[in-house]
Amino acid sequence: MKPITNLIQLFVTVGIALFASETAVFAASDVHKEIGYVVSSWEDTPSKQGLLPIAFKESLVAAAHASYSENSAGNHRAMKTHVGHVRHAIDPTLEAGGPGMGYGLLKAIRGAIEHMALASELSSASEAVKTHSVHVLSALNNALERTNLALIEADAIMAASNADDALPHAVEMAKLTKAAFAGVDANGDGKISWEKGEGGLQVADKHMGYILDAEGLKR
Repeated sequence: MKPITNLIQLFVTVGIALFASETAVFAASDVHKEIGYVVSSWEDTPSKQGLLPIAFKESLVAAAHASYSENSAGNHRAMKTHVGHVRHAIDPTLEAGGPGMGYGLLKAIRGAIEHMALASELSSASEAVKTHSVHVLSALNNALERTNLALIEADAIMAASNADDALPHAVEMAKLTKAAFAGVDANGDGKISWEKGEGGLQVADKHMGYILDAEGLKR
């Protein structure tokens, strides 16, 4: 069995900076409003938090329970229990109960993509917004793709006839949910970029920070 304490601690530590952005104060321009929906407040999220902070929190739950499932090797029932929690964190319409925000990682990522795309397309968008929106959107799309693939692995675990058959899917699900959050160094250059196949939510947040700084917006 693999220890998951370090993994969870990593997620919690790197998430702290993003959660602080929920108290941001934004100017009234349309571009800044769209940015605000992503990092500060959106109308239908729990406590009206920003879409990206919600995505972070749901991602933490999905990754943690994917690791729990992987580490339940030999116990198919336990594996499936944690798969249910992963599915709930990713999309609560698929699994009604479980830990998490009850909003869904997929919905949060898709909302963030929508509003960052709108911000970058407005005529009043600055060069900084246009440039870094490309980076944010690429990283968000990486996270979206990996999350959808993780759901496929989750379904395979539920459909497996025994724990041995389910284990390879649990390993892959854990890998994908972790990558959706932290990204991967796909080209082996020692860093995780925003490019396709690399960065995830953590990189998206990094480039949102560049936008906030360039626009003079407070975290």
